[in-house]
Amino acid sequence: MRERRAALLAFMVFLAAALLATYPLLREPRHSIAGGLGDPIIGTTVLAWDADRMAHGFRGLWDAPFFFPYRHTLAYMEHLLGVALFTAPVQWLFHNPVLAYNLAYIASYVLAGFGMFLLTQSLWHRADAALLAGLAFALTPYRLAQSSHLQVLMNGWMPIGLWALHQYFASGSRRWMAGFVAAYLLSGLSNGYYLYFFLLPVAVLAAGELARPRLPRIRMAVDFTVAGAAIAAAMAPIAFVYFQLQREHGFVRPADELPGLSARLGDYFRTAPGGWTWGALLPSGGGERQLFQGFVVLLFATLGACTIGRRDASPPDRGTWGRAVGAYLVMAALAVWLSMGPGTGRPYGLLFRVVPGLNGLRVPARLAAVVIVALSVLAGAGFAWFLGRLSKQTAAVAALAIAAVIVLEGQHGIGVSDVAGWRDKSWDRVAYEWLRSSPPGGALELNITEMDDFHPFTTIYELNALEHRHPIVNGYAGWKSNLQELLGGTQSPLREPGNVADTLRGLRRIGVRYVLLHERTFTDQEAARRLEMGIQAATDEIDEEHRWPEVWAWRLKDIEPRPPAPPGLTPLDPKTFELHASHQEGRLPLIFDGDLDTRWMTGERQAGVEWIEIRLPRPSNVGRLQIVGAGRTILDYPRHLRIDSIDPTGVSQTLFDDRVIDRYVEGVAVDDQHPSIAVDLPRNQTATLRILQTAQGLSWWSIHDLTIWERREER
Repeated sequence: MRERRAALLAFMVFLAAALLATYPLLREPRHSIAGGLGDPIIGTTVLAWDADRMAHGFRGLWDAPFFFPYRHTLAYMEHLLGVALFTAPVQWLFHNPVLAYNLAYIASYVLAGFGMFLLTQSLWHRADAALLAGLAFALTPYRLAQSSHLQVLMNGWMPIGLWALHQYFASGSRRWMAGFVAAYLLSGLSNGYYLYFFLLPVAVLAAGELARPRLPRIRMAVDFTVAGAAIAAAMAPIAFVYFQLQREHGFVRPADELPGLSARLGDYFRTAPGGWTWGALLPSGGGERQLFQGFVVLLFATLGACTIGRRDASPPDRGTWGRAVGAYLVMAALAVWLSMGPGTGRPYGLLFRVVPGLNGLRVPARLAAVVIVALSVLAGAGFAWFLGRLSKQTAAVAALAIAAVIVLEGQHGIGVSDVAGWRDKSWDRVAYEWLRSSPPGGALELNITEMDDFHPFTTIYELNALEHRHPIVNGYAGWKSNLQELLGGTQSPLREPGNVADTLRGLRRIGVRYVLLHERTFTDQEAARRLEMGIQAATDEIDEEHRWPEVWAWRLKDIEPRPPAPPGLTPLDPKTFELHASHQEGRLPLIFDGDLDTRWMTGERQAGVEWIEIRLPRPSNVGRLQIVGAGRTILDYPRHLRIDSIDPTGVSQTLFDDRVIDRYVEGVAVDDQHPSIAVDLPRNQTATLRILQTAQGLSWWSIHDLTIWERREER
């Protein structure tokens, strides 16, 4: 009963600390959000989408309403299912995604503090020390640095899982092993990083128990095998989706990206902007390099590490104290080491190459979330040793003073942003109501920008998509949509003169039925007017037009998909071709080498005078030509193609002469890694084929692969 009262009191303390740490969020949790309008709005949208799909038996879960027309777009980001299990009832009851997100945000502090309290109290047997360890864990300055990443803040499941694991080792009860499995799954379902990073502390504890077992080794091996199988079975359907995207869309982080997102030892003494710097003693870090965990936790963790050989513990503690301190000391050291990413003498690079799925994670520095788990446990040992040497009254005063310092250096309230443009009474809302009542179809919202050129209106588009129920081309996530990169860049076909109609035709072919233009999202109003005029002029593409103050909306005409390739085509052998080009002729063999990563390129902007000439070994009836690009050269497509056939007598015939932007938009939607432009040709007798790019563009012309098919003669 006494332990239950202590636990209840601790829970109330952590709830109060969470409300204090997140203030002034409590003042208006329905319309304000912490951490800005980038990742927090993504999290808000994902949690609301998860709740919606849960209410429908998870049907269509992975096809979230952004990055249309791609599939499995929820997996472009953290799915947050481990959080949504708890926030879904809030969403169902109040129909307010911002409120649901904010409750999860505040609850993450409570979970962290209370989870660490349970773990450290079971190890060190002092409620006051456990309370301080929980505060140090929940209010670490690193948490302020990660205030925009709800998934990183959900590391409270780690101490709960470790608590269950310690109880299993001590008692042998498989119910505790089941509790560990549940905590591990909730951790991994809340943050994909933790599915991997949580393995480190688990492995350290398991290795220690196998070295000096309290339970039969065979039994532990069987129990861990069953637990691992249960975790694998639960995660398999989710892992399959992510691995499929890795294969189809190349969602793999390049190894050379890791060093810039890995920790350095000095980063563990860098704070987030706005954090307590101890009188400017500590510098501010940038990006993911704000890893300072607090002087209090560092000081008492060091003290706790020094108690590894203590001889004055009570008999129940004497056999486990040193074992636990040693385990968490090793855990902290390994987590710091691995957080430094790849490099000489460091194993992260090897793990990145051989562990399935780890190559999809780009921030080794987030192992700092494991570092603070280990440091807080060690600090708990230090608190217990220190307070145990004081009288009861003095210990209480000391604990209050230490807690005050933890709060001081950890958090001072957070910056909140109003979620403007969402459920406001505005003309945008009128346009969305019209869209909601319109027939199904994808939508493009303008302004659209590249993902790296982030503007808050992009995430607000995603949030509004939950209301109007139409999937949008736009999006913001951990992975990019190459269709958005094509349409949102400075060299977008929507911004190049004369290309708007062709772009709309391509969008129609991939299922986009609506275009909305929000004038307020354009910093250059002249650009907005040019785009408005371009869309209005594309009368062949428009079926319906609406104009409200500052908002335009168009419904595009339906269109039949492009017919498949005609039958009876046989690819010609490129080894027999004689090749010539206007630019970089020596690179022409690269477009026939079967390697989609190599390319021919002009090396200069398209001026309308670029050409490739292919002399065939014999006269052929060329039926189809396919030009293949790549995601990394997404803007290097030809603006206008002319294809000429020269027959054996030297007579030239133009087989094709048109813009191909609509075909390219369609190609990017079908295969964003290697989009292609296919052109079917009329009957001909070709000895030499000339492919000409005859328009101007701001980018190069690149070809990664070229295939020419011969039409077999009909008998």
